[in-house]
Amino acid sequence: MKSRMASGYARAALKAFASLWVEDRGLVVIEYAIVFPLFFAVFFGTFQFGMVFATQSLLDNATRDAARLIRIGSLTGSASNYTNGLVAAVCNDLTLSSYNLVPNCTANIQIYVAASSSGTPSGVAFSTLSVASINNGVMTTTKASLSPKYDVILQVAYKAAWYASLFSGTSTLVSTIAFQTEPY
Repeated sequence: MKSRMASGYARAALKAFASLWVEDRGLVVIEYAIVFPLFFAVFFGTFQFGMVFATQSLLDNATRDAARLIRIGSLTGSASNYTNGLVAAVCNDLTLSSYNLVPNCTANIQIYVAASSSGTPSGVAFSTLSVASINNGVMTTTKASLSPKYDVILQVAYKAAWYASLFSGTSTLVSTIAFQTEPY
């Protein structure tokens, strides 16, 4: 009788132990713990890339609009005459539905203006102009004097922060445009 009982207990124990191998109630928690951080990283990275892409697009538009103001003579003369107007024009264009994508815009954007008399034939001065140098996210912020029929290179930069943990740090977004001022 004892051997029959012992074999019954052994079978019951073996059956209980075997059921642990086919039990999958805890499997969902383990899968969730593995998949959720990856999903969150992809989601947050996509959001961050979208924000940087939108900021770069707005920066391009702001640079293009500021170049138009210089081109038609609204911003002209020495750097002290046009700097405040140029910064204000760029910062106004960096606002999207009353949300400013560049926090504290007047302090965080960097503007570089290189200009030289066009000469004959038109556009000759572009060969003497150079773009700004950027070192560790800081751009040279020279502003040249502007007059009619000048060849101009305008660059606007913003040091954007990456908040995604995989891409922590900053990127310098730069928009560059070359044009000639009109004979106003």
